[in-house]
Amino acid sequence: MSKTGFRTFAAGMILSTSVLGGTYLLSDKEQAAAKVEKEVTEADIKTYLTNNNKMAIDTDEYEEFLASKNAADQKEETKVAEQPKTEEAPKEEAKKVEEKKEEVVSYKVAIKDGMTTSEVSDALELNGIIESSKEFDKFLISNDYHTKVQLGTFEVKKGMTFAQLADVITR
Repeated sequence: MSKTGFRTFAAGMILSTSVLGGTYLLSDKEQAAAKVEKEVTEADIKTYLTNNNKMAIDTDEYEEFLASKNAADQKEETKVAEQPKTEEAPKEEAKKVEEKKEEVVSYKVAIKDGMTTSEVSDALELNGIIESSKEFDKFLISNDYHTKVQLGTFEVKKGMTFAQLADVITR
């Protein structure tokens, strides 16, 4: 840039700064402050609550509500505990154990070139191997497994820990 270009640029900066400064000094400061300092009254709060189908209660009323809710929960727990166990209860428990054994889900995950760890974890979540793909992806990254994932097809099972899954796909 030439010498006259710099002078023109500087003159423009001085002119624009002068205009902005004059506007600031000559503006009505009281009007701007009045817009910011609006107080919220109790009537405003009540209007807001009624318009949005909400209700305000005292802290004491809230504490009483929580205490009654906890008491009701405890009564329900004691009723369940007091129920006598029948001879069918062990049979039902055995069925539940068998169902859990049958729920063993295995899946062959295929890791291809260009796949990210989030795509792998999403596939595992979709097939019921893990609960949360985000948590598994965080685990892989925080333990530096994300750089060691291998290409290929790996068999994984539901119930494996994140560490076990990571060991399988990084072999």
